[in-house]
Amino acid sequence: MKPLYILVEGQTEEEFVKNLLRPHLLERGLVEVTPIKISTKAGFKGGFVKYDHLKRDAKLLLRQRHNTVLSTFVDYFRIPNDVPRYADCIRIHNIEDRISCIETSIGDDIGSHRFLPYIQKYEFEAVLFSSNKGFENYYEDKVAIQTRKIVEGYPNPEDINDNPATSPSNRIKQIVPGYNKVLSGNVLALEIGIDRILEKCPRFSRWVNSLVMKAST
Repeated sequence: MKPLYILVEGQTEEEFVKNLLRPHLLERGLVEVTPIKISTKAGFKGGFVKYDHLKRDAKLLLRQRHNTVLSTFVDYFRIPNDVPRYADCIRIHNIEDRISCIETSIGDDIGSHRFLPYIQKYEFEAVLFSSNKGFENYYEDKVAIQTRKIVEGYPNPEDINDNPATSPSNRIKQIVPGYNKVLSGNVLALEIGIDRILEKCPRFSRWVNSLVMKAST
Protein backbone atom coordinates (compact mmCIF):
# COMPACT_ATOMS: atom_id res chain seq x y z
CA MET A 1 0.00 0.00 0.00
CA LYS A 2 1.24 3.48 -0.87
CA PRO A 3 1.19 6.28 1.72
CA LEU A 4 -1.74 8.67 1.25
CA TYR A 5 -1.68 12.45 1.59
CA ILE A 6 -4.87 14.53 1.51
CA LEU A 7 -4.89 18.29 0.87
CA VAL A 8 -7.64 19.79 3.03
CA GLU A 9 -9.23 23.22 3.36
CA GLY A 10 -8.64 23.81 7.03
CA GLN A 11 -8.38 22.53 10.57
CA THR A 12 -11.87 21.01 10.65
CA GLU A 13 -11.17 18.77 7.68
CA GLU A 14 -7.67 18.04 8.99
CA GLU A 15 -9.06 16.79 12.31
CA PHE A 16 -11.81 14.84 10.56
CA VAL A 17 -9.22 12.99 8.47
CA LYS A 18 -7.04 12.33 11.51
CA ASN A 19 -9.81 11.20 13.87
CA LEU A 20 -12.30 9.39 11.62
CA LEU A 21 -10.99 8.76 8.13
CA ARG A 22 -7.44 7.70 8.96
CA PRO A 23 -8.41 4.93 11.44
CA HIS A 24 -10.91 3.58 8.91
CA LEU A 25 -8.33 3.56 6.11
CA LEU A 26 -5.65 2.00 8.29
CA GLU A 27 -8.05 -0.83 9.06
CA ARG A 28 -8.42 -1.36 5.32
CA GLY A 29 -4.69 -1.78 4.82
CA LEU A 30 -3.26 1.68 4.21
CA VAL A 31 0.06 2.25 5.96
CA GLU A 32 -0.04 6.04 6.25
CA VAL A 33 -2.76 8.71 5.94
CA THR A 34 -1.67 12.33 6.35
CA PRO A 35 -3.87 15.44 5.98
CA ILE A 36 -2.12 18.64 4.91
CA LYS A 37 -3.76 22.06 4.97
CA ILE A 38 -3.53 24.03 1.74
CA SER A 39 -0.91 26.79 1.96
CA THR A 40 -2.50 30.14 1.17
CA LYS A 41 0.48 32.43 1.79
CA ALA A 42 3.82 32.48 3.54
CA GLY A 43 3.45 31.21 7.08
CA PHE A 44 -0.29 30.56 6.81
CA LYS A 45 -2.16 27.38 6.00
CA GLY A 46 -5.85 26.71 5.51
CA GLY A 47 -8.60 27.71 3.14
CA PHE A 48 -9.27 27.04 -0.52
CA VAL A 49 -9.50 30.57 -1.86
CA LYS A 50 -7.39 30.24 -5.00
CA TYR A 51 -6.78 27.24 -7.22
CA ASP A 52 -3.11 28.16 -7.62
CA HIS A 53 -2.57 27.46 -3.91
CA LEU A 54 -3.87 23.91 -4.26
CA LYS A 55 -1.97 23.35 -7.50
CA ARG A 56 1.30 24.54 -6.01
CA ASP A 57 0.98 22.26 -2.99
CA ALA A 58 -0.13 19.28 -5.10
CA LYS A 59 2.76 19.63 -7.53
CA LEU A 60 5.26 19.99 -4.68
CA LEU A 61 3.97 16.96 -2.77
CA LEU A 62 3.92 14.76 -5.86
CA ARG A 63 7.46 15.84 -6.76
CA GLN A 64 8.88 15.35 -3.26
CA ARG A 65 7.08 12.09 -2.41
CA HIS A 66 7.48 9.76 -5.36
CA ASN A 67 5.77 6.61 -4.04
CA THR A 68 2.62 8.21 -2.64
CA VAL A 69 -1.02 8.88 -3.52
CA LEU A 70 -2.40 12.40 -3.21
CA SER A 71 -6.04 13.44 -2.93
CA THR A 72 -8.05 16.51 -1.91
CA PHE A 73 -10.89 17.11 0.52
CA VAL A 74 -12.41 20.50 -0.34
CA ASP A 75 -15.95 21.89 -0.52
CA TYR A 76 -17.89 22.61 -3.68
CA PHE A 77 -19.71 25.41 -1.84
CA ARG A 78 -17.88 28.65 -2.71
CA ILE A 79 -15.25 26.81 -4.73
CA PRO A 80 -12.83 29.32 -6.36
CA ASN A 81 -13.84 30.34 -9.86
CA ASP A 82 -10.27 30.05 -11.13
CA VAL A 83 -10.26 26.23 -11.12
CA PRO A 84 -9.57 24.81 -14.59
CA ARG A 85 -12.54 24.93 -16.98
CA TYR A 86 -14.72 26.48 -14.28
CA ALA A 87 -16.88 28.37 -16.79
CA ASP A 88 -17.53 25.21 -18.82
CA CYS A 89 -18.23 22.98 -15.83
CA ILE A 90 -20.51 25.43 -14.05
CA ARG A 91 -22.89 25.41 -17.03
CA ILE A 92 -23.65 21.72 -16.48
CA HIS A 93 -27.11 21.44 -14.94
CA ASN A 94 -26.69 18.16 -13.06
CA ILE A 95 -24.73 18.89 -9.89
CA GLU A 96 -23.02 15.49 -9.76
CA ASP A 97 -21.80 15.89 -13.33
CA ARG A 98 -20.77 19.48 -12.64
CA ILE A 99 -18.61 18.52 -9.67
CA SER A 100 -17.16 15.56 -11.57
CA CYS A 101 -16.28 17.93 -14.42
CA ILE A 102 -14.33 20.16 -12.04
CA GLU A 103 -12.59 17.18 -10.46
CA THR A 104 -11.59 15.85 -13.88
CA SER A 105 -10.34 19.28 -14.94
CA ILE A 106 -8.21 19.61 -11.82
CA GLY A 107 -6.86 16.09 -12.30
CA ASP A 108 -5.96 16.81 -15.91
CA ASP A 109 -4.24 20.04 -14.91
CA ILE A 110 -2.13 18.40 -12.19
CA GLY A 111 -1.36 15.56 -14.58
CA SER A 112 -0.36 12.67 -12.34
CA HIS A 113 -1.74 9.14 -12.15
CA ARG A 114 -1.06 9.30 -8.39
CA PHE A 115 -3.47 12.22 -7.92
CA LEU A 116 -7.15 11.68 -7.10
CA PRO A 117 -9.02 14.98 -6.69
CA TYR A 118 -12.17 14.98 -4.57
CA ILE A 119 -14.69 17.76 -3.98
CA GLN A 120 -17.26 17.36 -1.19
CA LYS A 121 -20.88 17.93 -2.21
CA TYR A 122 -21.79 20.59 -1.10
CA GLU A 123 -19.61 21.10 1.97
CA PHE A 124 -18.13 19.27 4.93
CA GLU A 125 -21.09 19.97 7.25
CA ALA A 126 -23.31 17.78 5.08
CA VAL A 127 -21.85 14.68 6.77
CA LEU A 128 -23.01 15.98 10.16
CA PHE A 129 -26.60 15.36 9.05
CA SER A 130 -25.90 11.65 8.45
CA SER A 131 -27.51 11.06 11.83
CA ASN A 132 -29.11 13.18 14.52
CA LYS A 133 -27.07 11.35 17.15
CA GLY A 134 -24.38 14.03 17.33
CA PHE A 135 -26.85 16.86 17.83
CA GLU A 136 -28.83 14.83 20.39
CA ASN A 137 -25.74 14.02 22.44
CA TYR A 138 -24.04 17.39 22.20
CA TYR A 139 -26.87 19.94 22.33
CA GLU A 140 -30.09 20.53 24.24
CA ASP A 141 -33.43 19.12 23.10
CA LYS A 142 -34.65 22.22 21.26
CA VAL A 143 -31.63 22.03 18.95
CA ALA A 144 -31.96 18.28 18.36
CA ILE A 145 -35.65 18.67 17.49
CA GLN A 146 -34.81 21.15 14.73
CA THR A 147 -31.89 19.18 13.35
CA ARG A 148 -33.95 15.98 13.35
CA LYS A 149 -36.29 17.56 10.82
CA ILE A 150 -33.35 18.19 8.49
CA VAL A 151 -31.89 14.70 8.98
CA GLU A 152 -35.26 13.08 8.27
CA GLY A 153 -35.89 15.41 5.32
CA TYR A 154 -32.67 14.40 3.54
CA PRO A 155 -32.09 10.64 3.26
CA ASN A 156 -28.87 11.63 1.46
CA PRO A 157 -27.41 14.59 3.40
CA GLU A 158 -25.13 15.38 0.47
CA ASP A 159 -28.24 16.74 -1.27
CA ILE A 160 -28.45 19.67 1.16
CA ASN A 161 -27.77 22.59 -1.13
CA ASP A 162 -25.28 25.42 -1.67
CA ASN A 163 -27.70 28.30 -1.20
CA PRO A 164 -25.96 30.78 1.15
CA ALA A 165 -28.98 30.72 3.45
CA THR A 166 -29.67 26.97 3.47
CA SER A 167 -26.28 25.30 3.01
CA PRO A 168 -25.42 22.69 5.65
CA SER A 169 -23.18 25.03 7.65
CA ASN A 170 -25.67 27.88 7.60
CA ARG A 171 -28.50 25.61 8.69
CA ILE A 172 -26.43 24.66 11.74
CA LYS A 173 -25.50 28.28 12.48
CA GLN A 174 -29.16 29.29 12.37
CA ILE A 175 -30.07 26.59 14.89
CA VAL A 176 -26.89 26.78 17.01
CA PRO A 177 -25.74 30.40 17.48
CA GLY A 178 -22.00 30.49 17.98
CA TYR A 179 -21.44 27.15 16.25
CA ASN A 180 -17.70 26.47 16.15
CA LYS A 181 -16.86 24.46 13.04
CA VAL A 182 -13.45 23.26 14.22
CA LEU A 183 -14.48 22.11 17.68
CA SER A 184 -18.15 21.24 17.38
CA GLY A 185 -17.94 19.90 13.83
CA ASN A 186 -15.51 17.17 14.76
CA VAL A 187 -17.24 16.33 18.03
CA LEU A 188 -20.48 15.82 16.09
CA ALA A 189 -18.71 13.70 13.46
CA LEU A 190 -17.14 11.51 16.16
CA GLU A 191 -20.54 10.99 17.79
CA ILE A 192 -21.99 9.88 14.44
CA GLY A 193 -19.07 7.64 13.48
CA ILE A 194 -17.47 6.95 10.12
CA ASP A 195 -19.63 3.89 9.37
CA ARG A 196 -22.86 5.88 9.49
CA ILE A 197 -21.36 8.68 7.40
CA LEU A 198 -20.23 6.20 4.75
CA GLU A 199 -23.67 4.60 4.76
CA LYS A 200 -25.55 7.88 4.29
CA CYS A 201 -23.17 9.81 2.00
CA PRO A 202 -22.70 7.86 -1.25
CA ARG A 203 -20.38 10.33 -2.96
CA PHE A 204 -18.10 10.50 0.06
CA SER A 205 -18.20 6.71 0.34
CA ARG A 206 -17.17 6.24 -3.30
CA TRP A 207 -14.20 8.53 -2.72
CA VAL A 208 -13.07 6.56 0.34
CA ASN A 209 -13.28 3.30 -1.60
CA SER A 210 -11.34 4.92 -4.44
CA LEU A 211 -8.57 5.92 -2.03
CA VAL A 212 -8.13 2.31 -0.98
CA MET A 213 -8.01 1.13 -4.59
CA LYS A 214 -5.59 3.89 -5.64
CA ALA A 215 -3.23 3.24 -2.72
CA SER A 216 -3.15 -0.49 -3.45
CA THR A 217 -2.10 -0.21 -7.12
